[in-house]
Amino acid sequence: MENKKTLLIRVSFLVELPEEEINSDDGILDKITNEISDSKTLLIEDKDISLEWNSTSSLVLDSERLNCGKCSNCGQWTTDKEKNESIEGLFNGATIDDKLFCDECLPSEHRWAF
Repeated sequence: MENKKTLLIRVSFLVELPEEEINSDDGILDKITNEISDSKTLLIEDKDISLEWNSTSSLVLDSERLNCGKCSNCGQWTTDKEKNESIEGLFNGATIDDKLFCDECLPSEHRWAF
C-alpha cells in the first residue's frame, strides 16, 4: 500500500472591487468566491490529481489597521514579517528607513529577501 499524506495548499488571489460590491449579498465577490471554490481534478504527468476544496476566505487589505501595505519600490502588496500579525498569503517584506519593501525589492542580504 502506498504511503500518502494529505497536504493543504494555500493559494492567494488579489482583486480590486468597488466598496459596495464587497458587502453586497450575491454580488461579484460572492460570485468570484463560488467560482474559485470548486473542487477540481488536474491531469499532471498522466495522473488524475483530485483537489478537494476545503475553505475560502477574504480579507479587505487596510494598511491603517493591518500589517500590510504596498511595496515602496514596485507597489506589490506585502506584509512586514518583522512586525506582529503578519498576513499569511501576502509577499514577505520588511520596513527599512520607514519604507515597506516586498521580498523581491529588499536588499539581497536582508533576512526576508527572495
